[in-house]
Amino acid sequence: MTECIEKDYVDIRRCGVELHSKIFKKLTLEDRKSCAKHLGVWHHKQVVLETDDDMDLFMDYAIYAYRPKLFNMAERYRRLFCHECNAFELKLLGHMSKAHYAIYQITHTNNVDKIEAVDVFSKVSYQIVDHHLAKTGYEGLILAGYLIEFGGFAIQTGGSVIVTREILQSDQVVKIIDQMQDESIAEFLSDPINGAKLARSIVGATIKSGPSET
Repeated sequence: MTECIEKDYVDIRRCGVELHSKIFKKLTLEDRKSCAKHLGVWHHKQVVLETDDDMDLFMDYAIYAYRPKLFNMAERYRRLFCHECNAFELKLLGHMSKAHYAIYQITHTNNVDKIEAVDVFSKVSYQIVDHHLAKTGYEGLILAGYLIEFGGFAIQTGGSVIVTREILQSDQVVKIIDQMQDESIAEFLSDPINGAKLARSIVGATIKSGPSET
């Protein structure tokens, strides 16, 4: 595909799920250990996760936020295993490598396949295509997660969580938010490293407190 458009959503989602599995399988034991330590789930020399939702969050964090060489694991997979990918997968990996973390509030849903949302900090508007969230989300709901953008629309990576007051007031999240100065929030969040720090704090707090995943 030369560019992704909304009608490609089903193919994008299906291919994305397959790529997530392939990427995660390529992580080394050290990669998984590092991610588990970041999120506070490394106990007795192993990753300890209590639910399938926690596992989904762990995988999402490992693929998009973990960046030991300044790029995420989707980009590492694209560089090292491009010979195993078809053209559609390579195009999608290019978008996945640029995914960014955001805390956003739903402002409208068409109850079918799209929601409109605004970034809580930068006030950037998003049009998110998501068949499930469009039906279950509602105006005012605040979510956090990685978004993959395709020009006119974005999709969730699958690891988004509902942002509760408990999450926002957790020590690790407050520490990151306190680093943001009002006049430079957009610049702060445009740095993938800072986005990864925000993801680490929110995902870690979410797993610790155990709220429901979207």
